[in-house]
Amino acid sequence: MHAQQMASQPVRAFNAIARPGQAPSERSSRPEPAPVTLSVIVPMFQDRTDVVEVYGAYKAAVETIGRPYELIYVLSSQSERALAELTALQQRGESALTVACGRQLDETEALLSGFKQANGEVILTLPADLQVEPADIPKVVAELETCDVAAGRRPPIAATRPRLQAAAFHWILRRLFGHPFTDLVCRVRAFRRQVIEEISLPGVQSHFLPLLASERGFRIREVDVRAGRTGRTGVRLSLWNRVGVLLDILALYLVLKFTKKPLRFFGLIGLPILGLGVVLSGSLAIAKLAYGVPLGDRPALILAVLLVVLGIQILALGLIGELVIFASGRRIKEYAIERIVGTVRTPDP
Repeated sequence: MHAQQMASQPVRAFNAIARPGQAPSERSSRPEPAPVTLSVIVPMFQDRTDVVEVYGAYKAAVETIGRPYELIYVLSSQSERALAELTALQQRGESALTVACGRQLDETEALLSGFKQANGEVILTLPADLQVEPADIPKVVAELETCDVAAGRRPPIAATRPRLQAAAFHWILRRLFGHPFTDLVCRVRAFRRQVIEEISLPGVQSHFLPLLASERGFRIREVDVRAGRTGRTGVRLSLWNRVGVLLDILALYLVLKFTKKPLRFFGLIGLPILGLGVVLSGSLAIAKLAYGVPLGDRPALILAVLLVVLGIQILALGLIGELVIFASGRRIKEYAIERIVGTVRTPDP
């Protein structure tokens, strides 16, 4: 199948170039492979020239973990060269390699697509470049013995400007969510399958995955890893990208903190506006009744009425949201049971 044909398929319909079929006689004479317990997902939404090198480094690191694994590359339509190189690798006998190609993908869409393809109980996400030393990847997976999500944590950035950007990013997150993450930008993360099934990613940037899991109640650990070849080069964000990051944080804060309590969010906005309108209206009424000040030609009267009406409307939106949440409350899952230690049994009479 040609690369252009592969790229023309929609995201939800994958063309997997994986695990070539064997003749029936070959399958019957060979033992069945062990079931996959580790799925490694590598999203690639831009074409790269070091695909074979990175694949070899990742494969060598994953094999030291000692689990039956699969390596899933999720490519966008722009990754024609990477698709050709990965296809060549697969045809040379890399049976654990799966290549899924869709239309134009960003990183979040690629991860979602990879999660749907994954079969392992442990899911490891890796970047398309060497953000960390491959030899430290098994250490991240091993940390799952004590937690539900393990995330790589690289040393601080050497360049001043990117270091300040990263510090400001994590400071805002700590102030809003109270979580002490220090390197959410690192893409080397290991998840238990239950975490991926419980959290919701659509509309949320992929670097917030550990934060979403933590808000859901899962145990998160950051693992110290060494920076790889491209791990600490320092990326300078444009002004528009910085605004986009701030909007992403604001959207995540609203979704996590106020989805089930909309009146609190709308009340934070509506009550001050309504209060200001009431105070202004009261002062105008006192001026009219006590001192005979004419109000017909004063813009303050129009402003006061508008503030009161706007505040009531914003509060009404919050009340409507509360009614919707109350009506659909039974369908909203607010908790997850990790395990049941024991049951209470009634003794026989």
